[in-house]
Amino acid sequence: MFSFVISCSEHALPRQAYPGPVRAVAILTLLLASSTPALADTLTLPTPESARVQQAELIKAVGGRPDRLLKSVVPGPVVNDEIVNVGLGGTGDVQTVGVDQRLTLTGVGDYAVRERGPARSAVSLSAENPPITRRGAVVWQGFSPGRRDLAARLVLDSQLEGPRLPLTVTVVFAGVDGKTAVEPGGHVPGAGTVTITVANATSQPQVLPTGTDAAATTLAPLLDKALALSRHPGAGRLLSTDSGLPATLTAAGVADIQATQSVPMRLTGSLTVRGATATVEGPATTPATGGATFAGTLGGSLSQNAAASVTFTAKVDGPGDLALDLSAVGALNQGELAPPDGFASWARWAASGPSLPQRKAALDLLVAVAATGARASSYSPYLGADLVGEGSTTFHYAFASAPKQIANVAVLHPRWGAIGVTGLLLMLLLGGAAEVWRRN
Repeated sequence: MFSFVISCSEHALPRQAYPGPVRAVAILTLLLASSTPALADTLTLPTPESARVQQAELIKAVGGRPDRLLKSVVPGPVVNDEIVNVGLGGTGDVQTVGVDQRLTLTGVGDYAVRERGPARSAVSLSAENPPITRRGAVVWQGFSPGRRDLAARLVLDSQLEGPRLPLTVTVVFAGVDGKTAVEPGGHVPGAGTVTITVANATSQPQVLPTGTDAAATTLAPLLDKALALSRHPGAGRLLSTDSGLPATLTAAGVADIQATQSVPMRLTGSLTVRGATATVEGPATTPATGGATFAGTLGGSLSQNAAASVTFTAKVDGPGDLALDLSAVGALNQGELAPPDGFASWARWAASGPSLPQRKAALDLLVAVAATGARASSYSPYLGADLVGEGSTTFHYAFASAPKQIANVAVLHPRWGAIGVTGLLLMLLLGGAAEVWRRN
């Protein structure tokens, strides 16, 4: 790429050669040219498809089968809403994973919705048949007359899904009597302190584009859209090149860099104790009956200072049942998206004539927004159907129910003496019956 700089001053244009208005326009044109970056490169933003390619490489690296990432065939857009229910053991280990999935298909024609799976089983939550789950595959098949509502509860393999989940939970108990474990179902065996740590587990290496400059007027409306989304987090899909962001930008000095990308997770819920008096403390908590509620964003896509984990403590005065009600959705970190210098919006920032370092920082921020949306596609949709349309994914974490106790059944031992007497009497009766038969 070639570039050159034009320097301009008022006396650089001969006064006699140009009329006043023409001369003024020429000066303005040169001034604008000197402040406009020489943007001659095309920067390709990270896409969900690129994230899926990297995910396939990760699957191969651990000995998995990328051929599970099959394409779906549908007659039109699909709304895909999921609730991923994670049941935890006493240490925070993943005991159960299930998904309540609801699909709304539009358009007339045959459909085959292929999920990554694998699933152990599925039961229908509607009048329609559940998906096929043979050999772990999850496949919805049928015909849509224009609209088809599908819903099912799928049981997944907890050992396979545990490493895929966006959060990890660790539970530690320090009892005053020396006990060190929370029992199944979240039962606290006695007085002591329970420490629960929730960590963001979405980080992974990624190749990201970068550039030395981009037009502020191009970056501002896209960053304002991301800022608005961060202020009103929900369970819907994040901004990506599939929705809301362009596939490419005009920039200068485009290159690739090795980076680490993660998905901020918006956490809401409560931590309470039943059957005992408890004091629950932690960041962004509000006291509530039996414990506390919480709400906050965990992790960031840009700042190394963004918290990647959060810890709650529950001090209990005796035995009780710990209830964790944690919901998590992918989000954008509002603090990272705030415009510099106190501007209320990126549009006002762009109108202020930002410097080259500020424009580069804004470009990197937009790349991070796109990369976050691309990485989030690994979690939303969680089951992994390659569908065009809208949808949402919410992760819900709670203690799995304690296994039911099997009632003790008395073992019956034979009483050989009684059996012998009974057998002798039976023989005598049969002998008598035979004698009567012969007489007749």
